[in-house]
Amino acid sequence: MKNILALPRVMLGTWPTPLQPTNQLSRQLGCQFWIKREDMTGLGGGGNKARKLEFQLGQAIKDGATHIITTGAVQSNHAQLTAAAARKLGLKPHLVLSGQPDKQRRGNLYLDHLMDSEITFVSPPADRPPLEVINEAMVQVAKTITSQGGTPCIIPEGGTDALGTIGYILAVQELVQQISSMQMDAKRILIAVATGTCGTHAGLIAGASIIPNNFEILGVSVSGNTDIKKEKTARIASETLKLAGYEQTIDEGQVWIEDGFIGSRYADITEACRSAIHLTARSEGIFLDPVYTGKAMAALIHMGQHGQLSKYDAVIFIHTGGFPLLFNYDYAIL
Repeated sequence: MKNILALPRVMLGTWPTPLQPTNQLSRQLGCQFWIKREDMTGLGGGGNKARKLEFQLGQAIKDGATHIITTGAVQSNHAQLTAAAARKLGLKPHLVLSGQPDKQRRGNLYLDHLMDSEITFVSPPADRPPLEVINEAMVQVAKTITSQGGTPCIIPEGGTDALGTIGYILAVQELVQQISSMQMDAKRILIAVATGTCGTHAGLIAGASIIPNNFEILGVSVSGNTDIKKEKTARIASETLKLAGYEQTIDEGQVWIEDGFIGSRYADITEACRSAIHLTARSEGIFLDPVYTGKAMAALIHMGQHGQLSKYDAVIFIHTGGFPLLFNYDYAIL
């Protein structure tokens, strides 16, 4: 961990986040089921991105940044958390959001405005890769800020790069310590997380590869091509390990992704996702979102119902946040 400790870092969250047992879900899924409450980080609307931003904004502060630029969809959890982190550190957030907003400001977009974020909406043309267009827009925003005397820092989509992903090596260390302190009798543990831009999934794999444990890591895809996701996850995990000072690498064969719960497209609210949101709320009083955590939970419910979780001594669900999304998609959930 020597290299990690040498990296610039700011404290944005409250650590450790709780690791909570679930009595009702455990009975229904046929396994010892725990939830790691990354939605309770204490920053903005809560969520996993706080761990990444501690290192990314630590470097930004060191570099003298005055403005933080990032991107995501109109209802991006990452964009909202980045704006919150920027405000906490006295920096100015500028969000480049893909798409156009509804007339009503709801969910994360409402919180973005509440924090007085500068927002640029971009609708990428059909004949160009969307992220390429978005990245060009962020560079243009950065040039404008520089011309006005500011110092911009661009955070990539989802906060997904080696520097941000370092945060999830520490999260695995935190989880190992919690399991040990609880004297959890578990020889084989499944850790499941929703995977979109792949950073959190990559960090969990990287952390599990260097810290003694008995973990299997499952990423439940919420969008995109699975082969591309496996390559990206392995690459980011390997780059993160290198930055942290470790020699090992991760290959695609070590990346487990379940892609059967996406639906027709990103942010499509499937019936399985809706049912998972209802079941978790009515069983444990815990709220999931329809874009990420609801789909990851839907996959685990399916696995539990088909006896696929009984081989594990414990299953740990990483709750990555997204609570504000419920107030944008409420019409489609109830």
